[in-house]
Amino acid sequence: MTKLSDLHYVLLVIAAKRANGSILPPSTSVGVTRAGLTRAINTLLKRGLAQEAEAEDENSVWRTEGKRKIAAIITAAGRAAVAEADGKKPEDAPPSAPPEAPSAVEAKPQTKQALLISMLQREEGATLAQLVEATSWLPHTTRAALTGLRKKGHIITASKVDGGSLYRIQVAG
Repeated sequence: MTKLSDLHYVLLVIAAKRANGSILPPSTSVGVTRAGLTRAINTLLKRGLAQEAEAEDENSVWRTEGKRKIAAIITAAGRAAVAEADGKKPEDAPPSAPPEAPSAVEAKPQTKQALLISMLQREEGATLAQLVEATSWLPHTTRAALTGLRKKGHIITASKVDGGSLYRIQVAG
């Protein structure tokens, strides 16, 4: 099983939803410095979860070599790692090549609420600190968002772990 940090998971989830598979630009919800982002992308490249390719636009440029602009894009292994972290079988992972014309749903940008739900659906759940870090929200805002999800009908369980709360969405089935 591939273990992903929250930052790696968020970067890969967002890249998997993009038609070009680019890891950059990061979502505005990712509160990370440029140095932290560089370390994270280097780790993804070393682990084979991302690869370098010609950049299609200025926003996806990861690094340059002279006039050559290079992007970091998600690989099939990266897509499988995201699917695995979400509790799906690797064969359920989206194809490594994006479809010719992405649907409106696939082109929709990742929202913080969708990120929150995807983190809560993971088998290991998410702590309040992890949710706060991923969304860049304050703890009270994050707890309010959890309450909002409950009001929308999601069944969210909370358990105490090492003095903190661990949250999960119960999946029907």
